[in-house]
Amino acid sequence: MSAARRKISLLLFIVVVLASGWIGVLVDSKLPEQPAEISLGMGLWLILPMITMLVLRLVNRDWKDIGVLPKCKGNMKWYGAAIAIYPVMTVIIVGLALLFNSASISDVELSALLSLIGVSIAGNLIKNIFEEFSWRGYLTPKLMELKLNDWMLYLVSGLVWALWHAAYYMVFLPDSYFETTSRMGFLLTGCLLMVAWSVMYVEMYRLTKSVWPCVLMHAMEDGVPTLLLSVAGVITLTKTGELWLSPTTGIITTVLFVGFGLWLRSVRMKKEQKVNAGVLNDNNAVTT
Repeated sequence: MSAARRKISLLLFIVVVLASGWIGVLVDSKLPEQPAEISLGMGLWLILPMITMLVLRLVNRDWKDIGVLPKCKGNMKWYGAAIAIYPVMTVIIVGLALLFNSASISDVELSALLSLIGVSIAGNLIKNIFEEFSWRGYLTPKLMELKLNDWMLYLVSGLVWALWHAAYYMVFLPDSYFETTSRMGFLLTGCLLMVAWSVMYVEMYRLTKSVWPCVLMHAMEDGVPTLLLSVAGVITLTKTGELWLSPTTGIITTVLFVGFGLWLRSVRMKKEQKVNAGVLNDNNAVTT
């Protein structure tokens, strides 16, 4: 496939991604009285990026970097890290918030809470197959083909991922989510967060050469901190706590996630240097 065709395919993917939510909004406007948060338009918004990815790969006969194989050999520690990072970070950050009287936890039965978390994670595993095979299974490797430096890779992939949510934040979500911030404020915060989070998602994909650790990591994010804070309301934060110590949007939390992503980057770069050194030694041995 020529370089021009690769660029056109990537541009087409990004255009469809950014339009998909608004296509869903248009569909919903023609079909009134649909259930809140599970409308046909929302379904289209969720699946159109993956459908576009599959069509482009089929037309271009380009399946080499889709990351569908689990690649478990040598990567189990990264699967463990993907599963653990959000729950561990939630415990640490909420613990700090409680220590500084910036959070409170509702009285809830532990067994019921664990059951709720389990159901949420299971459902989000399915949902995040559609997301992660779009962002890490197509967008990331195709941006890598353009030879972007790492920082541009994080920025562009994070912004596309975030702006895909625009219709979700601006239209699909009910007003109850926006009691303390505006819809536009929510979108701008989402852009900052997803650019920051893209460091660890992109590096997890590059390190393992598989999308599945990213699927698991994303499901744990939706199923643990987002559930406890935004969906079930188990954790309540003060304004100061929300700014600094929210397990999803807090400044300290975000800095720690970026740090985790940069650590993954350093591990990946060392791994690549060893591979390149081994190839160079093999080539030298052949020539001599």
